Amino acid sequence: MLKNKNCWATLLMLVSISSVAQTGTSSPYSLTGLGELKYRGFAQHTAMGGATISQQSDNSFNPANPASFASLRFTVFDVGANMSLGTLSNASLSAETRSGNFTHFAMAFPFETKKKMAASFGTGQYSDIGYEIKNTENADTPVNYSFYKGDGGINRVYVGYGIEIIKNLNVGANVNYNFGNIQNLKAKIYPLTNNVFSYSDETYYAYRGVDLDLGVQYAVYDTIRSNKEKAGVLKHTFGGAFHTKSSLRGNGYRYSQSFFGTQFEQGNDGFIDSLMIRNNLKDTLTKPAGFTLGYTLSKGKQWSVSAEIEQNLWSSISSGGNTKYFNNTRYSAGFTIVPKPSYDVAGGFFKKVRYSAGFRFENLYYNFDTKPIQELGISFGLGLPIVKSVRLEEEKVAVVSMINITAEYVKRGQTTNGLIQEEYLNIRLGLNLNDKWFTKRKYR
Repeated sequence: MLKNKNCWATLLMLVSISSVAQTGTSSPYSLTGLGELKYRGFAQHTAMGGATISQQSDNSFNPANPASFASLRFTVFDVGANMSLGTLSNASLSAETRSGNFTHFAMAFPFETKKKMAASFGTGQYSDIGYEIKNTENADTPVNYSFYKGDGGINRVYVGYGIEIIKNLNVGANVNYNFGNIQNLKAKIYPLTNNVFSYSDETYYAYRGVDLDLGVQYAVYDTIRSNKEKAGVLKHTFGGAFHTKSSLRGNGYRYSQSFFGTQFEQGNDGFIDSLMIRNNLKDTLTKPAGFTLGYTLSKGKQWSVSAEIEQNLWSSISSGGNTKYFNNTRYSAGFTIVPKPSYDVAGGFFKKVRYSAGFRFENLYYNFDTKPIQELGISFGLGLPIVKSVRLEEEKVAVVSMINITAEYVKRGQTTNGLIQEEYLNIRLGLNLNDKWFTKRKYR
């Protein structure tokens, strides 16, 4: 098994990935609505195409379904980061992009009670904004161009609780506090002359809001028999989650100024005069309700197969103008396998590695055409085990942590109708640490 010192090496790698860039996206599509929506799960969940709403584990959980907390046996700490290498292209041009940041921090711990129950808290991204668009126009003399830039996004902190209310039926709930800043800038630049002033218009808002997640999981066990003898147990798990609609209320400002375009091209401010300053502005953005349904078939820790559908009801949200959003719908499927999950036996490291693969297809909520922008993702992942033994009363138990590495190919949009096609290789690195807290000790 991997040694504990490798946990520190993984944490250093997470910091290195985060230092590549502080924004997690460079997509021009993030200029609309709340930006590019971020998957809530962890690196090991992305490896299965995101199809994990119905998965249960004693050493991992998914905050998107708080019912999953109740299946935990160990205290779990999970942290992750993402690096994205991409190419943007239209009918005639292409450009390379690179971005990266921390994706989440989350912790969950079970309670030693008659009923299975656990609490969790953590933080992560809901959406991300990070774009720069330069639109050249040749109609005017001298030549000018329009410039658009956006930064920010919405983060969330959650506190959740899950409990097994009757045998094999888990329910749970999260309270989410959503917060973040969104900054947008529009400018007209005259780069070849100082006789015509360039100008910009910038808006900035800090948003806050609260919403809820509700989740349920139900498991059915099916004994496999071979030649009239017990050969194993299959587990059928059905999962569902619902998150409520939320209003994000913002406070901010609007600021316009004129400047010399020639100095802007050289990287200087070139400030001339302030055109408008408005403080204490109010704005409201709406985060829609949505639901997820999933099914998992599994055999112990050895393998599992999952399928899932998620829909966020963006079509019910008004953008404040003539633009209407589309419902964000995701279809996912994936599997995971551990050839020999006998972690309490030494040797055979690669047979104890978790191998995962997944597929997802999404209709995104962006409205840049008469049809929704589509996204395709194909992912592969490894879970490298870190094993230690603990004694629970009279039993010696192997506690398995994981270093999770996932590679995902993503294709978004198309080059027709003046749109942009994006292709990304996303590398997600996660550290899932397990330990046993609140253990009742027996003394002789």
